[in-house]
Amino acid sequence: MNFLSSLSTSRLGILSELTLRIIFALLIFSHGEGKLSALISEPETPIRVIENLAFFGDMPLFSSWLAAILETIIIPILILAGGATFLGEKAKMLSTLGGLLSTALMLNIILNFHVGVLEEAWTEFKYQLSLLAISVYFLFK
Repeated sequence: MNFLSSLSTSRLGILSELTLRIIFALLIFSHGEGKLSALISEPETPIRVIENLAFFGDMPLFSSWLAAILETIIIPILILAGGATFLGEKAKMLSTLGGLLSTALMLNIILNFHVGVLEEAWTEFKYQLSLLAISVYFLFK
């Protein structure tokens, strides 16, 4: 029991957050990679699923590029930079901004697409719920 107690309070605990940051950045990147590739191949063609979304369907090409860039570039960079202790208080701000953007994005994807368009039950979008939970963690961390 002492071993577990000392392990949970050790200085190595920072590895858990670093691991979460790296894995989350990779998952968010992979979530948008296909979108970005499709847009690079056909820059004037919006992502088809975005056309079905409330609000974003009104400006599908802009929304397609926005979602792809957020998922592949901006959010991963903000989340990773948020773990850079040498940035001081700016790191917290970057992490919170990354969490805010990813929380808003995942809520939109879940509510407007998975629930609104596909009419899926929550058991069918567990992956997106996991990304939402991690997003909320970084929003308030």
